Amino acid sequence: MGPVTLAGDIGGTKAYLGIFRSEGEGLSCLEEGRFATTRYSGISELLVSFIETSGQRPEKVVVGVPGPVRHPPVKPVNLPWTIDPVEIGDRLGIADVHLLNDLEATAYGTLVLPPDDLVELNRGTPDDEGNIAVIAAGTGLGEGGLCWTGERFVSIPSEGGHASFAPGTDLESELWAYLFSRFGHVSWERVVSGPGLVHIYEFFKSSGRGQESDWLGRELASEEDRPGVISRAATSGDELASLALDLFVSLYGAEAGNLALKLMSTGGVFVGGGIAPKIADKLRQGSFMKGFTEKGRVADVLEGLPVHIVLNDKTGLLGAAYYGVYLGFQDEERKHETAHQRNP
Repeated sequence: MGPVTLAGDIGGTKAYLGIFRSEGEGLSCLEEGRFATTRYSGISELLVSFIETSGQRPEKVVVGVPGPVRHPPVKPVNLPWTIDPVEIGDRLGIADVHLLNDLEATAYGTLVLPPDDLVELNRGTPDDEGNIAVIAAGTGLGEGGLCWTGERFVSIPSEGGHASFAPGTDLESELWAYLFSRFGHVSWERVVSGPGLVHIYEFFKSSGRGQESDWLGRELASEEDRPGVISRAATSGDELASLALDLFVSLYGAEAGNLALKLMSTGGVFVGGGIAPKIADKLRQGSFMKGFTEKGRVADVLEGLPVHIVLNDKTGLLGAAYYGVYLGFQDEERKHETAHQRNP
């Protein structure tokens, strides 16, 4: 039986926490909660509060965080915290603390999702031992994946969302120029994320390609969830919002196809994050897969890859729990073995 693990998936606006242990061949959740990250001064305050409320005593902590974790502490791009595993361990009195990139956690989570948590965008030809790509648009744009080692899947961390956006049409070139004038470097996250949808909407509005509805202007001025307002307006038929969402979906597909090629993800592509489930019907209408497969001479390769939307917003939490309960101790053993081999 694996250790009782406090697992977390920390985002720019919200966090999921849970306490898990193994039960048969699956995970058993003893306690779970959702929290607004902006209400806490730091991650340790959040974790301490959760443990005290739960009444549980975990043996291990595994947290997926939005940023590179190779050299902690981590300073997330979209969250004003410093996340330090040593400080977490000291505050909680737990020596075994692991940080994963949030998309590493999400990637592991795809391994334990039931079929009901997935929506098929492209059937493709599944490869049980092929690399897996995971892309997730929310407050930011997360990218990652899994590779098969011959024994199990191991996560591939990435900060690909911050790679340079490459326009593929004249319209997208105009969008790039508009964003470059505002931000300088234009990353894929600037266009494929919640704020990215707002940027695209503002681009269409400022370039005179549509007239903003009075009611939509009022809602955008009063609501904090501006991406949600735009996507709902598009669903209701608003012309300007529809233009923005159409381009957003096409660009989402284009970058998902880029990631699939870079990882040669014959094991499948999973589209996660907070946005995809909310616009699943739009993603299924064709422009996502059109953007995904429009890669010239290798279009047929992409047409053969399985592509699914992930509906479960807690996939990152499940992945952190999976790592803590089943994998983390194995990785520590390998580290010690490798260190011994290098320094006998």
